[in-house]
Amino acid sequence: MVRLQHVALTFPPGEQHRVRGFYGDALGLPEMPVPEAVPPELGWVWFATDDAAVELHFIPSERAPDPALIHHMCLEVPEIAPIAATLAELGHSVTSAGTAIPGRERVFVRDPFGNLVELVAITA
Repeated sequence: MVRLQHVALTFPPGEQHRVRGFYGDALGLPEMPVPEAVPPELGWVWFATDDAAVELHFIPSERAPDPALIHHMCLEVPEIAPIAATLAELGHSVTSAGTAIPGRERVFVRDPFGNLVELVAITA
């Protein structure tokens, strides 16, 4: 069997507070401890999801994400409107997904580092 275990995205070194602000504060993901085997000076930040087997890992890198790319991860949320409003209030540009998919309300937002994140509410 193949199952998604984690997604790893990058951010500029020293910007852990912005990772926590976007994914923890704005999106409401709970931060989880990084395993003790990972030296703290590496600066990794991990978040849990409602699926205990799927984690989000954020790793500092000098190489910035390409904000022109459309590769993305998708997070399922209960409702789009409240999260989109929170993100907009915090200065993030939330855009329509364009193509409608029945039973899936969707929007896109870039995190503070240029990573593209799709938010989806499954309605059917």
